[in-house]
Amino acid sequence: MPLIPIEGRDGFFRDSKTKAIINKNANDYNTYITNRQKLSSDQQRISNLESEIDQMKGDLSDIKMLLQHLVEKHK
Repeated sequence: MPLIPIEGRDGFFRDSKTKAIINKNANDYNTYITNRQKLSSDQQRISNLESEIDQMKGDLSDIKMLLQHLVEKHK
């Protein structure tokens, strides 16, 4: 599979058989992987925070209901 360098793009080559563009720059690839992992981690963190907020909303609703019940009971 002979690779043809792409003008003006260091580390990028075109496969002469499949015409696919290939990035052989390991630093760019490692940066991409690091960024993808960070994004995935951030998305998981956001999902966990959303779940915690939903749980807290439910807890506050329960507390409000109990307080209303206590107020009605002592009228």
